[in-house]
Amino acid sequence: MPHMTVLLPALNASEHVGTAVRSTLRGLPRDAELLVLDDGSTDNTAEVAVKAGTRRGVMDPRLKVVSRPPSGGLGKALNWMLENTDSALVARMDADDINLPWRFSTSVQALTRGVDVVFSQILQGKGKTTIPMLPIAISPQAFPVHLLLRNPVTHPTLVGRREALAVSGGYRDVPAEDYDLWLRMAANGVTMRRLALNSYVYRFHPQQITANPDWYKKSWSDPLQAEAFADLSEVLTGVRLKRLVAIAQLPPEERQPQLQQFEQLVGAAIAKLPRTSQPLVRRRLNRRIDWARQYSPNI
Repeated sequence: MPHMTVLLPALNASEHVGTAVRSTLRGLPRDAELLVLDDGSTDNTAEVAVKAGTRRGVMDPRLKVVSRPPSGGLGKALNWMLENTDSALVARMDADDINLPWRFSTSVQALTRGVDVVFSQILQGKGKTTIPMLPIAISPQAFPVHLLLRNPVTHPTLVGRREALAVSGGYRDVPAEDYDLWLRMAANGVTMRRLALNSYVYRFHPQQITANPDWYKKSWSDPLQAEAFADLSEVLTGVRLKRLVAIAQLPPEERQPQLQQFEQLVGAAIAKLPRTSQPLVRRRLNRRIDWARQYSPNI
């Protein structure tokens, strides 16, 4: 049984999946596996993935490529992959990104320090340019509070313990399946942190689902995500709060008192954090409150 499985779902990803597979195998430990799920592609995604993992006619034994009919969404594809693997650790990889060689070794080492799930900082890939994000870590204590303000991590940088995902119910069929899962994990006491090290090149392109404004609207109004948010806010503040994106869409006379309550309660949660963790999350709170005050639903 492999110690870690990297989950790489792919749909019509023949242009970039070869690079994704090669970069993942380059940094993959010997006792790990890379599972590529060709999730109903109509191109030669599976063939490209196999070729990328083959040298001198022999496919890397750590690589598994499975083709099956469409799962019906990323969350369903990932759940299928989780159900059909049995490693102690799981990691994520996207079909159009690049894994840097040190990512798995540093993430697995971080897991030995008493956390359940680790994320890495990224480099933004825009065309031929890569832009490193600021090397700022998020501590396990501060991570849940950050989740009340935004999703502070990039999904495919995840490396974590399988039971941490399982105890929270795995992925759900919602617009932001990653953020939804982080909220539920945090509410269930799963410990998460973000490393400062840039370990992953995340490509940005117009075809991404998150580049579509309609996706954001669906995510902001999704009732399951709103419930998960309220559950976590109750754990951290004692009150079931609305998301800031929901408060921002209220009429001004309703918006202002709810923003004041949100700022007061989340500010109190920040004050309980270690002093070194407070400045970053407090700046984020101030920016998000300012955004919500100025937001116009008609724009």
